[in-house]
Amino acid sequence: MSYHRNVNGKIEVMMMRETMKGVGWFFVALVTCPCHLVLLIPLLAGTAIGSSIAQFQTATFVILAMLFALSLYMGWRKMFREQTDHCCDVKGKDS
Repeated sequence: MSYHRNVNGKIEVMMMRETMKGVGWFFVALVTCPCHLVLLIPLLAGTAIGSSIAQFQTATFVILAMLFALSLYMGWRKMFREQTDHCCDVKGKDS
């Protein structure tokens, strides 16, 4: 694995890791989306977790909604943080 530095001095591999973490959080958001609950119940039918989800649908919906919102926030934060790092840099100023 080679490490190349970009113009800003950040290591590109680290940026790729953050992007992959963001993709992971968005995948969690996709799976935990509360609108997919109607797909998860038949898929998990006959299992212990499936019977728990079917019995406590309201609590499951609330927990999945909170996890969905958290994973969307974390994914957005990981993917798009780099765009705001240098908003106030002055060109030509030596630091």
